[in-house]
Amino acid sequence: MRRLLSLAAICLALPSPGQNLYFPESNYKDSTALNKNMPELARAVIAVYQQQHLKPDANLSRCEILTEQYAAAKNTLDSLPGMGPSLNMATVGAEINNFVYQSYACAKLRQMEERTSFEVAYSATVRQLYDALPGASGLKLSIFTGSNLQGTLNRLQELLDKQSGKDSIPFSVAKLLCSIYNSYRVNAVSFPLLKPLLAGLENEKYDIDDSVLIRTRDGATLSATVIRKKGLQEKQPAIFVFNIYTSQDKVRAIEIALKGYVAVVADTRGKRLSPEDIEPNEHDARDAYDIIDWISKQPWSNGKVGMYGASYLGFAQWAAAKKVHPALKTIIPQAAVGSGIDVPMHNNVFMSYVLQWLHEVTNNKGEDLHEGGNFDHWDSVFNKWYTTGASFRSLDSLEGRPNKIFQRWLMHPSYDDYWKSTAPYKTDFASINIPVLTITGYYDGDQMGALYYFEQHHLFNKQANHYLVIGPYDHGGTESAPDPVLDGYPIDPVADISITELCYHWFDFILRDSVRPAFLKDRINYEVMGANEWKHAPSFNKIDNDTLRFYLSNIRKENRYALTGALPGTPGFIRQQVDLKDRSDTNYTPSSAMIDSSVDVSNGVSFVSAPFKGSFEINGSLTGELKVIINKKDMDLMIRWYELTPDGMYFPLSKIGCLMRASYARDRSRRQLLRPGRIETIPLSSGFFTSKKIGAGSRLVIVLQIHKSREDQINYGTGKDVSDESIADAGIPLELKWYNNSLIKVPVYVASK
Repeated sequence: MRRLLSLAAICLALPSPGQNLYFPESNYKDSTALNKNMPELARAVIAVYQQQHLKPDANLSRCEILTEQYAAAKNTLDSLPGMGPSLNMATVGAEINNFVYQSYACAKLRQMEERTSFEVAYSATVRQLYDALPGASGLKLSIFTGSNLQGTLNRLQELLDKQSGKDSIPFSVAKLLCSIYNSYRVNAVSFPLLKPLLAGLENEKYDIDDSVLIRTRDGATLSATVIRKKGLQEKQPAIFVFNIYTSQDKVRAIEIALKGYVAVVADTRGKRLSPEDIEPNEHDARDAYDIIDWISKQPWSNGKVGMYGASYLGFAQWAAAKKVHPALKTIIPQAAVGSGIDVPMHNNVFMSYVLQWLHEVTNNKGEDLHEGGNFDHWDSVFNKWYTTGASFRSLDSLEGRPNKIFQRWLMHPSYDDYWKSTAPYKTDFASINIPVLTITGYYDGDQMGALYYFEQHHLFNKQANHYLVIGPYDHGGTESAPDPVLDGYPIDPVADISITELCYHWFDFILRDSVRPAFLKDRINYEVMGANEWKHAPSFNKIDNDTLRFYLSNIRKENRYALTGALPGTPGFIRQQVDLKDRSDTNYTPSSAMIDSSVDVSNGVSFVSAPFKGSFEINGSLTGELKVIINKKDMDLMIRWYELTPDGMYFPLSKIGCLMRASYARDRSRRQLLRPGRIETIPLSSGFFTSKKIGAGSRLVIVLQIHKSREDQINYGTGKDVSDESIADAGIPLELKWYNNSLIKVPVYVASK
């Protein structure tokens, strides 16, 4: 800690929860006083709970432990939500804390009752509580049990620093201060005991081999973790996770073994025990085939293999499906990255973030979690690149660590053979005859990749046995369980499902000949936001029954232009000018709120429809064509769409919008530059799918922006490789004429039709 702390002379005249406890700065001047007087502050906090009849919560239990009222703490903890059967990442942190504090409080009671050492009492208590946990709760402990004592001390110090110069402390801060102080004391004692206890309990339940080596056909060595429940006599199907994020290999495997399957979590080439170079994307297709072949020949295998996982792990499944091994019976790609489709470039626009990601997964044989979470450093790097106007190709050198994979990727700005070799392409999909369950979300940044695979599979294989689940989920929400409140938006109750349980029901259906999950009533299963209803359809062309057609008129409507349903009778256009050299927006941070009273229209033109007379559903993605004249050879566009409710709030129909490079709008495999000074038609596609009930009186808002951000490449419009352009290429401002015969098409479902 940066200085010694003290608490003393706590005034016990009790305030209401909104008032303060007497707490002058002179009361926390050294650590001896801190340790002596924190229990007194905790007693004052407890008294407020009692006198004001406040609902027991986690902070109360921490104060009770701090004052050695262990029986009371146990009762409080018993009243709080416990460890559930599903791996809900949104609530798991609180659940883990409850287990840790329950173990500590109960062990203290046992220590006094049995007159034994704390270590003996704690061991017996943890075993007793662990054995009573349902389902995946032991797995949750394995994921989250860790000790960051210095971080806890830093939080304690920050709270006290904020009290500097004040003679009282708000009740809300006092209870938090007690909670953090108690957290440090309990964790310092518990975690060194808990980790080996959990490892021992896991070894009693499972056969664990975390040092498996697998040789590939081309001579490479891959590493894997294999876990099975003890006592299984018959051969079992295996679930295979192909993982570039090695920090949770064992945890992922235990989750699978809990369900009675053989768990094989293999690391991608170069990771963990593999001596090879780490080259994301490039070897996964061949390596996955060889791993599945190895699994199928093991004495515990019944010859059936399934795969699942999210993000890169979703891509790895599609890589495995490029040439399907006979033992691979199904895949469940969740939020699957589209290699060369939406990562590392989104519609051919490279993202700055991929350099940070590359360091996270290639710095060492494990996973560099510090790199992944070092946001201050990367914010500084991206700001420096943006403000200096350096070329995108120099981003890694500017950061100080040239990266060969980053440079290799930039050599392939088109969707060329490099990207096509990493995952199924065109006729490869025709040979994928295994059942597939795709899961993604309306606010999943990799929705475009997930739906690309879904649509291509159905395009090239008319008999594709491929199901889709899509709802109001962000990227993380597709993996285990969605966040019930997404950036301030409470999702519909019916959308709050256990993704984990759905995955294992699917595996039971395919690998154990069980029944198909009742939830999957048809090929496409989508939740209508605002209607609190799941709907089901055999194909995308069955989810809408009408199309709203809007033209981008040049008629002003308040502070916007009008979206009109009829083609304007007189040709016209809207002038726009964007200075690509301007960096006045360097420190701009977009709102993180899902629903807001305003929207970002910088470097853009916005359009608004008339209020809708009745309600309907938007089901699908924006399409259409933009008619424009520009004075340069290329530009990057961001198209966003919103429901504007009668009370003036904007609901984003896709959180990140549709980012596209005009020169690749017709074909992501071949760049076709624009002709300056001539009317160009830019097809609008590759947008985000959504489903939302639109109420009567709402309006549709379209924002059309020239994309210029530190988050992505900047297209200066010269026609050169965008990675080589710099601010020196900006020249005169970008000038545009948006013509009023530009068409936007919105797929809708109207109940009365």
